[in-house]
This record gives sequence, C-alpha cells and structure tokens, in this order.
Amino acid sequence: MRNVTVRPLTSTCSRIVAGREHALVGVSALNGYFSQATITELLRWALATFARVDVLLPGSELESTLRGRGHAAGKVRRKARMAINNTRNRVRRALGDLGAAPGSVAVFSWSDLTANRPYTAMRATAERLYATDAAFRDACLEAVVPVISSGPEEAVSRERAEIAVPFLLGELPLVVDTPAILGTGSSVFCYPRPMPLVSHLYGGLLPISRAPGQGFLVTTLSRVDTTSH
Repeated sequence: MRNVTVRPLTSTCSRIVAGREHALVGVSALNGYFSQATITELLRWALATFARVDVLLPGSELESTLRGRGHAAGKVRRKARMAINNTRNRVRRALGDLGAAPGSVAVFSWSDLTANRPYTAMRATAERLYATDAAFRDACLEAVVPVISSGPEEAVSRERAEIAVPFLLGELPLVVDTPAILGTGSSVFCYPRPMPLVSHLYGGLLPISRAPGQGFLVTTLSRVDTTSH
C-alpha cells in the first residue's frame, strides 16, 4: 500500500483530524492525478482513518470551468457530464475493490444538494457577496485564473474568469461548513492541495468564516501510479 502523506492546514485542523469523525474526500474530474490507483489508495487510507467517509465530485458547474478554458459552449455539457460520470465510476470501483459496504460511503456532487438547506443558504450567501462585495469578487476572480489558464505565461481575461466563477461558488460551502451540510459534528476536507480561496478562508481574509468543526487536510501519495485511467 502506498503511503498517504497528510498536512493539516492549521493547528485547528490538526485537532479536528485527531477526532477522526468524518472525512470528505474531494476527487476532481479531468485531472490526471486522480488515476484509478490514486483514488483507491486515498480511499483505503480514509476508510482506515475516519469513522465516516464521503466523496465529493464536481457539480455541473464543471461546464463553466471548461468554458473558461476556451472550450466551445455547445460541447462543454456533454464533456463535463462524461467526465463526472467517469470519475464517479472510478470512485465506485475503488470502493468495491476495498470492500466498502454498499451505501456506507456517499458519492455525490454539489449538484445533488439542491434540497439541502444549509448548502443552499451558504451558496446563496457566497453568490450575494460575489455580486455586492468588490474585494470578495476580486478574490474569486483571482482564484480561478490558475484553474483555467494553460500556464503562468497565459493572460486570462476578466471575462473568462467570470465565466469560471460558478464552479468555485458551488464548491465553497463544502470547505466552509461540511458538518452542517452532512450532519456531522466535525469534518475535514481532503484534497492534494489547498483549493481556490481555501488559504484566504483559513487566513481569515474573507467575509465568510469556516465553521468551528471544519478542517482542511492536504493529502498526497508518496508514490503515484498515474498509468491507470
């Protein structure tokens, strides 16, 4: 089994991790890092470490990311849907290989949370702030640039960044207050690197505050086999 290296983002995150109550494992689509082998090893570690584990996939706003990258608007819906379905299938295959009991691990996207009141309330707050708070809006636009650019040399227009922002706003509630959304006392969001706005959030630089029971854990593999897709 490959070693999973973990780095809590703050001392508070370390305390939440020590409680081992819940982990939300983020798995991206269209990301070569998340091979079948990598997903399996991350979930093997999570299931052995936490009392409860769930898996978050991208929502339908993946379309906006693709549009921000310059993909034709008429093709992004099918491309996004296929990518999310392929990622979901990899996760389910990994859970089956690991012997996870059916239904013990929820595999969902934030698009599945439209009836979840804590999620919709937090998302509405984020969208309101984006519309009315210039500093928050600028932070969001700055955060999506590395996601949609092909490299540091590419100049990304404000228009392209604005197109990509819905993905960020859809994901943000789940790094702010997963405990309220999923009904846990505490939770850590697990991902290979801090996602857009996470460093600002944990640095207290946003008009949104994370819940006391919300943590973030950087999780990487010491050796990654990316040949299995």
